[in-house]
Formats: sequence, C-alpha cells, structure tokens
Amino acid sequence: MKKTLLFTISVLLGLIFFTYPEITKGKANGSPGSKTNSPIDGNNCTGCHNTPLNNGQGSVIISSNMQNNEYLPGETYTITVTASHPSFITYGFELTAENGTSKAGNFTILSSATTKLVNGGNAVTHKLSGTLGSATKTWTVDWTAPGFASSLGTVDFYVCTVNGNGDGDNSGDEVHTNIYTVNEQQSASITEYYNSDIVKYINNEVIISTDKELNSIRIYDINGKLIKIINSNVRKISTSEFKNGIYIIELIENSGNKITKKINIL
Repeated sequence: MKKTLLFTISVLLGLIFFTYPEITKGKANGSPGSKTNSPIDGNNCTGCHNTPLNNGQGSVIISSNMQNNEYLPGETYTITVTASHPSFITYGFELTAENGTSKAGNFTILSSATTKLVNGGNAVTHKLSGTLGSATKTWTVDWTAPGFASSLGTVDFYVCTVNGNGDGDNSGDEVHTNIYTVNEQQSASITEYYNSDIVKYINNEVIISTDKELNSIRIYDINGKLIKIINSNVRKISTSEFKNGIYIIELIENSGNKITKKINIL
C-alpha cells in the first residue's frame, strides 16, 4: 500500500513539473542574474529562450511614483515592472539600475513571496509563485536612490522579461527589454548647489544667513540618508548631536526654491 501511494505521488509530481507553464523549464525560480540587457550586464534572456529579442505582440514597461521621473538623492521610490501579451499566461523578469559606470541605488523587496534579489543584490527577479498572469503581470519593488556622494545625476533602469505562452517548453515564448531613465531633481532655482555662502558652519553651529522665509530645513548624511527635518524658520542649528563627518544642509524656502550646502563637522 505504501509503495503504491509513493508511486502515485511521484507520478503526480512528475506530471505537475512537466505540464506547468514553460517558465518552469527555463528559470522557474528567477533569473540567474546579469540578464537585463544593460551595458554592464551585457546579456539577456535569449540565451536560454531561443527567440529573437523584442519580437512579437508582447511588451514590458517600467514606471515609478517619481514626479516628472526625478529623484532626490537618498530617497526611496516604488518601481513597477509590467509585462504583457494578449494571450500569454506566464511571465518572468530581471530588473537592475545603473548610472553608466556602476550599479545605482539599492533595491528592497516588497513581496518576498513573488520576488527576490539577485546578482549580489543589484537586481530583482521573480520567484516561481510570481510568474502566473493573464495577459499581463506586474511586479513592484522599492528602490533607494544613490546618496549625494555617489549620485551622478542620471539613473537608467533596465529590464528583461520572458513572456511565456504556457505550452510546457521554451519554444514560442518571447523576450522583451526596456529602459526607464530618471534624473536627479534639479530645480532651476537652486542657488550655488553645494557652494552657498548663505549656509556656513561656525563653532559647532550651522549659521543661515537669508531674509527668505523657510518652509523647512533638511539634513542628510554623506550617503544621502535623511537624518533630521526642522520645520521652523530657524537661523542657527547646533551640531552637537551629530558625529564628525560630512553632511548636506538643504534649505527649502516657502517659494519652493532650494539652497544646498555641504559641510564638514569636526
């Protein structure tokens, strides 16, 4: 009886494996990494899925909750990848971000059941439970922009998806890529970025010399992490609570103008 039961279970598991949509025959539990078609990665999913790149009725787009596709250094945003095909039912992806010379920012998984980090944490890919969709499939992930010290002004997101027809093998599916470019937020009214005499550091105090009304003051560490917000119109800020190091002081005027200064607390 036990042998019969074990045999039956083995047959059922085998049927599930061989009949599950074709993503399982490729990389069921995610991309191995470096398959985004980005300049640094240099590869895409056509190596495993024998199909022309960006051919067929399918597509993929990248979007975010950034206003005007602009980011503030050190801030966190939600990135959305949407793959689609009018009749396909399985999807896989890999997403990364680069600033031309290196990987940019940091990804944080929002759904550990459907997505995971890959390529040393520099990319995001699907899990098996995140592959099924009817005509479309969406994944989301949080991304923290590079800090002031490492931001180069522009970040490109690269994605590669496998849009699968669910016929049980790797034939007939499609591989699609796309690029989404965002820019560091730069208001035309920013005054002397990183070099303003309006903000000075003297005797363990930040001295602000302006006749403009301030909406708030933000203080970031050198990595772009926001460590303090002052929602008042002060003109002197004690730095006694801060460790020695480089900080960025950002003044936001009531008009929306911004003044930013880098200081070195000793």
